[in-house]
Amino acid sequence: MEAADLFHGHDDELEQTALIRAWELSLPAERLATGIDWGELGRRMDAAARHRSGPAAVMLRALSDHLLLPFDQAVPAIRRALDMLGELPLEQMLEFGQSSAALASALWDEQRRQHCLDRWVQAARDAGSLQQLDSALWVQSLTEAQMGSPRTAAGYMEQVRELRRAIGYEAEHVVNVSLLAWNGVPREQVVAMAEGARAAGFGGVHSAAVAALAMVDLACSRYQEAHDLLAPIVDVPFFHTTPLAYPDFVEACVRTGRTDRATDVLKLMEARATACATPWAVGVAARSRALVTGRQVDYLKAIEALESASMNTELGRAHLLYGEWLRRTRRRRLAREHLHQATELFARSGADVFAERANGELEAMGEARTPTSPSGTPALTPQEATVARLAASGRTNAEIAATMFLSTNTVDYHLRKVFSKLGISSRRQLADRLGQ
Repeated sequence: MEAADLFHGHDDELEQTALIRAWELSLPAERLATGIDWGELGRRMDAAARHRSGPAAVMLRALSDHLLLPFDQAVPAIRRALDMLGELPLEQMLEFGQSSAALASALWDEQRRQHCLDRWVQAARDAGSLQQLDSALWVQSLTEAQMGSPRTAAGYMEQVRELRRAIGYEAEHVVNVSLLAWNGVPREQVVAMAEGARAAGFGGVHSAAVAALAMVDLACSRYQEAHDLLAPIVDVPFFHTTPLAYPDFVEACVRTGRTDRATDVLKLMEARATACATPWAVGVAARSRALVTGRQVDYLKAIEALESASMNTELGRAHLLYGEWLRRTRRRRLAREHLHQATELFARSGADVFAERANGELEAMGEARTPTSPSGTPALTPQEATVARLAASGRTNAEIAATMFLSTNTVDYHLRKVFSKLGISSRRQLADRLGQ
């Protein structure tokens, strides 16, 4: 911001760039950031956007509205910025990658967020920018863990590790605490690492880890623990990240008898869903309302909306909660259908803790367990899964090697291991198997 002050009146382009950079540098700290006034940053962004037109001005307008205005009033500018980013020449994505992910999260638009993140990763690869590529892959992993897709999150973290090995860092120093929460690391260790991240100033890592751990707590019926983790985040909000915790907080409140608090937060969530009208927002708002009201129509609305979003775990949770509700109301046949759908969705994303919960419900009705890996597929390591995904998409071994910073021989080795585990012999079979 001091740099932006010096550029003011002398170089409008550099002033705009400096203000966007100020926002991006604040994101890892989130609510722990010091020496910055969010309202002042928003006002400076608003003024700078008027001095020079172009992509940076569109982004500054969206960010200033995000910081200063009520959410429903900020939505049009955020949507314009995301539309622009979808058409921007790839090399310019390096200027806006991290901000684009934040704005898409604010809009509850998982498809635009994934599109922007993919373009950021590709732009960094094309430019040979290792720092940007590291940041982009890290954000990809955090995003997937946040959406309840630990298998995909692990694949991105493996790419981060390979990249840092290529740079010369110790790969073991790369720790995604959110992913550890999903992968069965003891709860007290995850809490300790999250607190360590906060003590070091990484407020974003802390809040993401807490949100992931709370989601796992909900899956394991540790409702009071989930509530206690999320309450401080909800009570001290941070722009686009806190609302993403609303659905889990509502569930924790309902399960612990805090119906009034659940209703208050539900109203905030529904207002956002109305303003942005994305399937993700509408779906989780309806799922939360179903928990509060116990009405079948809300469960069905949640499932219908989330079927239009590319979020297996969120949709699986809607089927799970509806199946549990149906079992309690003694509609066992229909309950079985939704619980089986839930376990299949959880298996695709690697959300095994939720799959265990759904299987527990099925066993209580005398049903056989649904396998926690799709079609009984043997588990692949994160690196094998990443190689398999890239090979199935049509990448050559050389292209996979360049993407993952491996030798072609190492890629060939992993691919042979994948073929052996899956009992296949061609890439065409691989694409079919992964599609199943």
